[in-house]
Amino acid sequence: MRRRPRWDLRARLVVAFVGVALLAATLATVYSSVSMDAHVAAAAKARLEHSAAHSGDVAAVVYEQNHGWTPVAVTELHHLAQIDDLAVSLIDETGRAILRIPPSAPLQKGASASAPVVSGGQTIGRVTVSQANGRLLTAEEVQLGQQLNRMHLVAGITSAAIAFAIGLYLALTLSRPLRRIRTGAEAMGAGDLAVRVKETGDDEISAVARALNGLAETLQREEELRKESVADLAHELRTPVMGLLARVEAAQDGVFDDEAANLAAMHDEALRLTRLLDDLSALADAQRPGLLLSGEPVDLSAVAAGPADALAQGFADKGIAFTTDLHSVIVAGDRKRLEQVVVNLLTNALRYTDAGGRVSLSVRRVGDDAVLEVADSGVGIPPEDLPHVFTRFWRGEKSRSRATGGAGIGLSIVQELVRAHGGQVAVESTVGQGSVFRVILPSHGQPPTGAW
Repeated sequence: MRRRPRWDLRARLVVAFVGVALLAATLATVYSSVSMDAHVAAAAKARLEHSAAHSGDVAAVVYEQNHGWTPVAVTELHHLAQIDDLAVSLIDETGRAILRIPPSAPLQKGASASAPVVSGGQTIGRVTVSQANGRLLTAEEVQLGQQLNRMHLVAGITSAAIAFAIGLYLALTLSRPLRRIRTGAEAMGAGDLAVRVKETGDDEISAVARALNGLAETLQREEELRKESVADLAHELRTPVMGLLARVEAAQDGVFDDEAANLAAMHDEALRLTRLLDDLSALADAQRPGLLLSGEPVDLSAVAAGPADALAQGFADKGIAFTTDLHSVIVAGDRKRLEQVVVNLLTNALRYTDAGGRVSLSVRRVGDDAVLEVADSGVGIPPEDLPHVFTRFWRGEKSRSRATGGAGIGLSIVQELVRAHGGQVAVESTVGQGSVFRVILPSHGQPPTGAW
């Protein structure tokens, strides 16, 4: 079966607007014409009724002057009827026909009017009048009605043409920005993320264009981030691999005399690769919260105490004052994943705080939330870098980060794990004064949604 072609939005808008406009113009023309005909007929009927009443008064006067329905009176009435070009029928009180002009005139239904003939307070007869042609309308009235109908027809055609033009203009005006939006969306779907849609039209249409442009900007940023991430990941993998490869080739050529030192260096490079792969695996797990199957009530202070004890010696070895202020707060979560959050935050503080500095870890309840904070007196983060600190593979000072062994993944893992627990993470920082990372989780009784 042949499929009927579908009309696009512009065609449907044109048909809808033009159809409504033409229908309105047609209905207005028809109603005006019918209404005008009714008004003309009513005016003609009123004229006949007035003529009948006048003829009754004249017949009464003629009757009184001639002292009855004498031949002279009938002749006079006949003459008056001919002057007015009327068909007149006069009967007396007994029903006898006194006058009939013309003798037998066929009448249209409703094309006559009658009135009593009263003399001396008594009804002495009844007069009935109509047009001489037996119709309700005179020739002049018929001609006037035809002229009005022609005028209505011209007005209707003119109104329909104007309505067609306005409807076509409105349809094209409404569909044009929608077509631009569709064209822009198709270009974006084809991979051209640099295209932008002109934000014109009504508020709703411009809002759709604005949202589409925002989506394109987001996708463009994500694409740029993906390319940068791939490049950073390739670099991070290339450095230890090239180091391993160089040492293996040197060992094969017998360049190194100290094989133990060479093996130790190769072991360090292998460990660096392992750490990077572990970070990538942790980030992948954090981005799949459905795998976090444990959602039991845990004491966040006890969770934080384990990593704090484990890293305390590392702070001491670097000459950093490390303090804790842990208050019991129960949250619903996965203990191991929450420990990973604390480890990553403390490791980040250890990496970017110089000797003589200080780092603090605190857990407390604030209202219905559990708040975990890691504050340091380290190098701080520039304001322009703050929006990017949780972006994977992003590093503000790449050379310094590489020197300290960071791959730009740890804080991304923190953000993903905190989101998986229904919480949020934020950072406040001042260059040269340090940073504060704050994790806010719903306390027990408000379990995370959709993570378990």
